[in-house]
Amino acid sequence: MDGTARVGAYEDTLRSLLRAYKYRSREELEPVLGSWLTEAIEASSWRSHVEAVVPVPTHWRHRLMRRLYPAERLASFAAKRLSLPLIPVLRRVRAGSHQVGLPYTTRLANVRGAFAVRPEFSLEGTRVLIVDDVKTTGATIDECAKVLRRAGAAEVYAAVVVKVGWTEPTGQPLEGI
Repeated sequence: MDGTARVGAYEDTLRSLLRAYKYRSREELEPVLGSWLTEAIEASSWRSHVEAVVPVPTHWRHRLMRRLYPAERLASFAAKRLSLPLIPVLRRVRAGSHQVGLPYTTRLANVRGAFAVRPEFSLEGTRVLIVDDVKTTGATIDECAKVLRRAGAAEVYAAVVVKVGWTEPTGQPLEGI
């Protein structure tokens, strides 16, 4: 990863707001979370490098269970505020288990090979920003970054609302989402 921006730690009020947005579809929180995310991106030293925003995709089976897809919605919000194109270049080709509560090595295996670049997109030399709602171990964002780089992206940055505390890669989360 060439750089990462985050709003804050997965604690207190930010934790409550994100959980309400993500799990209870509290859409009215989107402008607040989206604005904070955009501000974190704007404050990064690499902001001027970014040419396009890429959301972390959700598998179609997971879409059946939830009305709101935080990564996609927040990526769209940030792209508009940053006057950058939103390019849904990634697709989730394998559903896998939800990452919540999984040990470190299982998280890595769970997302390995789960993403692909849509063939209609060319990324050659592009500098992209991946947007997700949560970063715990970084397994999902790192896997997306690998796929984007293999497709020709020159630089890959990431932005998340929260970073969850995590122990060393021993396999046990402090607290996951």
